[in-house]
Amino acid sequence: MARKIDLPALRKSSAQAAREATALYDRAGALDYWFQAWIAKMSAVEVHAVWERYVETRLVAALNHNPKNFLEEQNIVGLSGISVGLARYIVRGGNRFFDFRSMDDLKGKANRWLGAAANPFNALPAGDLAYIDCLAALRNCVVHGSEASVKAYKRSLKTVYGIKAASEPAEFLHAKDQRAASPARYKSRLHGLVEVIARSILNT
Repeated sequence: MARKIDLPALRKSSAQAAREATALYDRAGALDYWFQAWIAKMSAVEVHAVWERYVETRLVAALNHNPKNFLEEQNIVGLSGISVGLARYIVRGGNRFFDFRSMDDLKGKANRWLGAAANPFNALPAGDLAYIDCLAALRNCVVHGSEASVKAYKRSLKTVYGIKAASEPAEFLHAKDQRAASPARYKSRLHGLVEVIARSILNT
């Protein structure tokens, strides 16, 4: 029988890792404004990395726990389970890591492997999907800084936060979110994004 991934342990450790990514930022309150803002920016990159690692492992776990749809779609007979190693190879497509461009892209790939009913990411609300895509756009802007990534970042802030004149990622993340609909009202926007990631992990 194929070894099963411990889903509760995966969720707990990943959510904890997301929240711990802000630990240095939270302790830096007495520091210079721009240094703390820079820490917020770097924390956001780490939080996105936590999410990427979780998504890959969660998809591997889903195939490992519920292989029926994949086996039927691929017309594979004589096999009742998918090992962790084989599931990881399928998810990565033979590459070194699993890559997805957006939450819609992720859901589409997961639907093909698992079927819509067994896709854990289909349970996430549209609002949280938008925040996660915004975090990805912010991360790409910080890491790449290309013209295309900056445009995507500004477009995402306008769509998700209603911000027409986008500030730099560090300043944006360090600012407090006063909106009634904020995931972490009166706290930094970094905290709001972390809250969305943590609850998305726990809910999938």
